[in-house]
Amino acid sequence: MSLLQKVHHRLDILSGLMWQAHTTRPSMEVVYRDLFVRDIAKLGLDDLYYPVGSAANYSLLYFVTRCFLEFPIRNAIEFGAGQTSVLMSQLNDRLKKEATITTVEHDVQWADIVRAKVNHKVITADLVPKIIAGHKIKHYGGAYFDSSVLYDFVLVDGPPAYVKETTFHRLGAMEVIERNLAESFVVVLDDMQREGEQELSNLIRRKLQERGCRFGEVSIRGSRPQHAFAAGSFFSAAYF
Repeated sequence: MSLLQKVHHRLDILSGLMWQAHTTRPSMEVVYRDLFVRDIAKLGLDDLYYPVGSAANYSLLYFVTRCFLEFPIRNAIEFGAGQTSVLMSQLNDRLKKEATITTVEHDVQWADIVRAKVNHKVITADLVPKIIAGHKIKHYGGAYFDSSVLYDFVLVDGPPAYVKETTFHRLGAMEVIERNLAESFVVVLDDMQREGEQELSNLIRRKLQERGCRFGEVSIRGSRPQHAFAAGSFFSAAYF
């Protein structure tokens, strides 16, 4: 590695650390944990969650729980299977919401593991080449969502987008947001510290503005940041 390359590499590291410091509030993670643990305890749900590593952190678990507690969610779609899949299934059952939940996952083995823990549909879909907003990406292929359904809760935490080659893969969520978003909705994006998720946020904002939709936004900043859009009767999620 040349001297210039070393300088650029160290600048990239510094930039990443500065961005993380700006977008995350690790001390708030304890607050989100206490709120989450309190809420599931009130519901009599077991704390089965391990919010470490790449798994959903407490701020995301808190936000999903509060949305299910406060809104009449009817059709939810989740990109990327994991702990939030289990949480949504438990909340749906305990609150007797009878919401239709769909989790989409590209990894067949992981999908099987999660499928055994939930009471809703877990779809496996290969990642296929697509072009979204001028970006060449890989996103879920086939009929991975029901084109006849309007989704009022959308959680974007997949497909994997943590290395340079996969940066913009989650832009594929625009397929649902452009065509199948309900009038009242919450859309939550995980991993907002990353370039691809920030671009997805910008695309969603522009699309909602083009529609003339009155919407609100909120950033949830724990050990890892999320960003959410809310509208209609779900608008108050912008203040969570």
